[in-house]
Amino acid sequence: MKQDRDQMTTREWIAVLGGALGAFMAILDIQVTNASIREISGALNLDIGESGWISTAYLIAEIIVIPLTAFFSTSFGVRRYLVINCFGFLIASMMCGLSWSPTSMIVFRALQGFTGGTLIPMSFQIILSLMPEKQKPIGLTIFGLTITLAPTLGPSLGGWLTDQYGWRFIFFINLIPGVLMIAAIRYGLEQTKSKLEYLKKLDLLSVIALVIGLSSFTYILEEGPKEDWFDSEKIRFMFLASLLAFPFFVVRQFEIKTPILNLRLFKDRNFAIGTIVTALAGCALFSGIYSLSLFLGQVQSYSASQIGQVLMWVGLPQLLVMPLVPSLMRRFDLRLLAIIGMGLFAYSNWMNTDLSWHFGGEEFRASLLVRALGQPLFVIPLSVMSMSMIQKDQSGDASSIFNVMRNLGASLGIALTSTFLVKRQTLHLLSKAETLSSFDSSLNEKIYKTELSLRGAGMDAQSAKIRSFHEIMHPTIRDSVIAAFSDIFFILSFSLIFCILLIVCLRKINLTADATENLGH
Repeated sequence: MKQDRDQMTTREWIAVLGGALGAFMAILDIQVTNASIREISGALNLDIGESGWISTAYLIAEIIVIPLTAFFSTSFGVRRYLVINCFGFLIASMMCGLSWSPTSMIVFRALQGFTGGTLIPMSFQIILSLMPEKQKPIGLTIFGLTITLAPTLGPSLGGWLTDQYGWRFIFFINLIPGVLMIAAIRYGLEQTKSKLEYLKKLDLLSVIALVIGLSSFTYILEEGPKEDWFDSEKIRFMFLASLLAFPFFVVRQFEIKTPILNLRLFKDRNFAIGTIVTALAGCALFSGIYSLSLFLGQVQSYSASQIGQVLMWVGLPQLLVMPLVPSLMRRFDLRLLAIIGMGLFAYSNWMNTDLSWHFGGEEFRASLLVRALGQPLFVIPLSVMSMSMIQKDQSGDASSIFNVMRNLGASLGIALTSTFLVKRQTLHLLSKAETLSSFDSSLNEKIYKTELSLRGAGMDAQSAKIRSFHEIMHPTIRDSVIAAFSDIFFILSFSLIFCILLIVCLRKINLTADATENLGH
């Protein structure tokens, strides 16, 4: 394949689309079970702790395998490695759908994450290594669609499939796109020779440190809110494990001749800053969707399908915006586009900082449309600027680092959101409770009248007294929950403004016809 060609063949386009389809499936399956967790737990007799592991097992396995993908794809060949993992992903998906016990579901979800995790960086790697420089923005636009649409469509698709056909179909549905992906990769990519001798260079100490560090950190992020963070002995142990494993892994990568991850890539300013911004944006992207879903479910009692219909307003409009991004990138400074996109994303969160009990799907539509307009404007230019100086032979390492940081950011966002909501709700409730006093005659009169009304309806005295107090306090509790959600969106908007400041520090990249010839070389 010539380095200086300008056009791609039909086979290569099919390979790029096949890879993007695989990434879409893998990202989709991170959250596709969230809307159906109640049905799955009921069918398999999972308790609250076990049901959380349906998502956690997938995420831990996925985040462990992503950094190893570049090494193994070099050893086995890109096409062979992709096809094997896609086939394994389909088998694991089938077994998840056929699960008969809590243990079987968790084991098969881990296998699904371990095979599906490779599909995300491999899609990115195909774009970086296969596409000519002038057409990379188009490839990255396709990849951008997968990483922004999949988290949005995951819960809604899962909820719809569960309502229509039962929870097992959220796993069986992977068969159709999986078969298409295998066919596209086998047709579109050339078979390369295996380099099994490369496996001998695999540093087992690095692998062990990476597995311990990432799995411990992911466990802390996923289970921390449930275990009350460092009050739990397990969390403290996992924190110590990650604290020892991560520094050892980083130092080890600079000592050995064949590192698992080429951390020297962080010497490039654009790659380092772009990766950090991607992690922060991933944090905001996932936590925003998560917060909105919780608000609609807890405050407005929306069903999974109703939540999905609301979230469509952030997903589908991007299909119209994304095709315009490559053209805009050729006409304007990429930093300017990223700043505008991030600014719109920040403003969409700011629009939700004054929530009230009457906020529903209609009231969120404007902020979701602003977000849908902004996301493509920073996701694609940011990817291009981050990878602008990455050599083709380093694309695997760059892809692995880039994607694992985004996934860690997503996990961090969801974990912090869960914890922050509880803390802020308690704080707001205590603040509001201070205004209520047992010596307040009007308050006591309301409680007494409500109690009499309930007793008149046939309720016994003790139950009527408890119920009357609950009815009077319910608006206060509800308002404290709503205020906590408003605080979340406030924090997200300012974290995205910080991302804008980082984007300003990126080196300027031109995508004019002349300049693109030297991009990435």
